[in-house]
Amino acid sequence: MAPRAERRARSALQAPRMMTFARITGARAHGVPRLATPTLALASLLSLALSLAGCETTPPAGPSASLGAGSATQAHARLIDAYNQCNEAAFVGAFAPLFTLATSNTKQPVTTRDGLQRYLASGCGSRPNPTAALVQQSARVSGAITVLAGQYRFRVPLGGTPAPGAPAAAPQMIEVPQNFTLVLERMGERWFVLAHHVSVAP
Repeated sequence: MAPRAERRARSALQAPRMMTFARITGARAHGVPRLATPTLALASLLSLALSLAGCETTPPAGPSASLGAGSATQAHARLIDAYNQCNEAAFVGAFAPLFTLATSNTKQPVTTRDGLQRYLASGCGSRPNPTAALVQQSARVSGAITVLAGQYRFRVPLGGTPAPGAPAAAPQMIEVPQNFTLVLERMGERWFVLAHHVSVAP
């Protein structure tokens, strides 16, 4: 066989082999890349499916997101405001049907609505009445329960009631730091006080 004819025969035999190699290894044909192997193609599809699944399973923010510690701290702020304003209805209404209130001024825990009214009236009988300001607090949420812990700064009038006929002098106010633990429970769309403990800070 002539040398030229022999070279043509060899090229004809190698051409299908080169095309198959190009398809398997991902050589570019007309500028379009191919996947290296069927195994890599399957791996790529699985990777894409997992990525899409991860996006779909991300839980969207729902109404419950707005009922977390933020709403509980707002309920706490309303409780403080009701105490400072001597608003009996708002103060008593902030507590759950079953609750406990214990402070440095209570000989035993308060557990009734009448006890809450007496507790508030004892301070609101003074002029000016005691007030509380929130210094700092931290929150821990577990489902429908939020626990707040921190410190108040109470402003309390110093001195007793002047004798009848004596000139009324402006009472001196003192500041008393007090630590607190407050447990609230979400019932429906509102947070209610389950337990509130307040004691004078050392």
